[in-house]
Amino acid sequence: VQCSGHSACRSLALSTWLLSFCFVHLLCLDFTVAEKEEWYTAFVNITYSEPAPDPGLHTEKTECGRYGEHSPKQDARGEVVMASSAHDRLACDPNTKFAAPTHGKNWIALIPKGNCTYRDKIRNAFLQNASAVVIFNKERKKENEYKCLSFP
Repeated sequence: VQCSGHSACRSLALSTWLLSFCFVHLLCLDFTVAEKEEWYTAFVNITYSEPAPDPGLHTEKTECGRYGEHSPKQDARGEVVMASSAHDRLACDPNTKFAAPTHGKNWIALIPKGNCTYRDKIRNAFLQNASAVVIFNKERKKENEYKCLSFP
């Protein structure tokens, strides 16, 4: 992504960074067993580049994610990409295309919550050879603050 002007680049980097704090390595689902709620938290490492005045790679780590009940509880690495088409960012259509890197490179599908089941979103991303899926909640409590997914 190219941006012009220091303020625009910094704003884009900050927005990406804030959004990434609610990423999940694979799938954001929890499940209930009997009357006890159980889930597996996911540590999320985000590496991003920052434009001036503090250029270079930066890494952040947070425990703001949950693995799905049937998801492998293991690391996932790769470039994070969204659906190519702005009108299908929710990845509910089986024909959703992602801006994935060249063949043979791992990539992680970044998909907003909404409009269809998590299962559909995951299936559609894996049909395009995603290594993992991150479903995020784009709702904000306050300006520049994102919250982790909550589950019914």
